[in-house]
Amino acid sequence: MNRATFAHGRTSAGTRQLRTPQRILVVDDTEAVREFISLILTEAGYECQAVRSGCEALSLLEAGERFDLMLCDLLNNPHGITLLERTKKSYPKMPVIIVTAPCCVCTARFAVNGMGASGYLMKPFRVEELLATIWRTLAGRSISGSAFGTA
Repeated sequence: MNRATFAHGRTSAGTRQLRTPQRILVVDDTEAVREFISLILTEAGYECQAVRSGCEALSLLEAGERFDLMLCDLLNNPHGITLLERTKKSYPKMPVIIVTAPCCVCTARFAVNGMGASGYLMKPFRVEELLATIWRTLAGRSISGSAFGTA
């Protein structure tokens, strides 16, 4: 995705993207948040799968679903830190971005500095902030183009 595509969330009529969209797993227990994030990311050209719990996310990963990135609410079931730990154990190269309220910023920083999360976003966040964080994270991954959520 080039900067123009990133900024506007779509390609020009004459430009075709030949590769499949990057897949993002959205984990949040609040339906409105899941729908909002999924809408934003879909409009930006990503393919999204949204689930309400870490248990559902782990089930998808264990079933062989592949994702290029996980966006995970910190306060979830199981707790976002537990989900991060389990995900990193099985899929160490898959980027995980923690989403949290300001009250949990210390835990989010610990997730990044001590547990391998790729970054965190504070709620409420701006659309531009969400897209920029995801774009930067995916741009920093391996250039092999392989999905991270596969065993």
